[in-house]
Amino acid sequence: MSPENPVWYFLVATVTSFIATLPFGPINLTVIKTTVDHHVGGALKVSIAAAAVETGQALLAIWFGVVISRFITDHASVYFIVGAVFLALAVYVWIHETHPVLNGSDETEPSFVKRGLFIALINPQAIPFWIFAVTLTSSSLGFNYIGELLFAYLAGVWFGKVLALYGFVLASDYLKTHLDEGSRIVNHLLALVLAIIACLQFVRGFNNW
Repeated sequence: MSPENPVWYFLVATVTSFIATLPFGPINLTVIKTTVDHHVGGALKVSIAAAAVETGQALLAIWFGVVISRFITDHASVYFIVGAVFLALAVYVWIHETHPVLNGSDETEPSFVKRGLFIALINPQAIPFWIFAVTLTSSSLGFNYIGELLFAYLAGVWFGKVLALYGFVLASDYLKTHLDEGSRIVNHLLALVLAIIACLQFVRGFNNW
């Protein structure tokens, strides 16, 4: 396959995005939590919205990677702000009592799209990861992110993210059959991950102070 073939760009981006989504993080845990507390349709909306944000972050990494990286390194306050947000979310998720909703419930549902957008926008690992990924593919595969090649790469980023998150939706079906217990487990696991991310941001902030 020619290195300038859009299909090649799409496949590389899909695999990269899929693998990057597999480790437990705030986005995939939010998808699991939404599946357990609500339903698969809501979790898919979260997934699609989060994938759209990450696609935009990948585009920013392609266009302004060096500038963004230097800004974050030079401004330690960014780490503290992000850390405070994640710590607040961790406390809220830990103490907040959720009540899983059975299919067909008349309870008013939250905006799943907004939830996906928010959790993806504050995810601190995304842009640095895509800066690294873009740099690696440019140097090792000779990728040029222009025209239809750029579009194919971004489409792969979105598709890989949605595909991986959909896997988490399917995997959480077991928890859905154990509503109360599953909801508490996911709540505590998500809170723990958010707290760890917050601590890492504070450490990076102090190191760059």
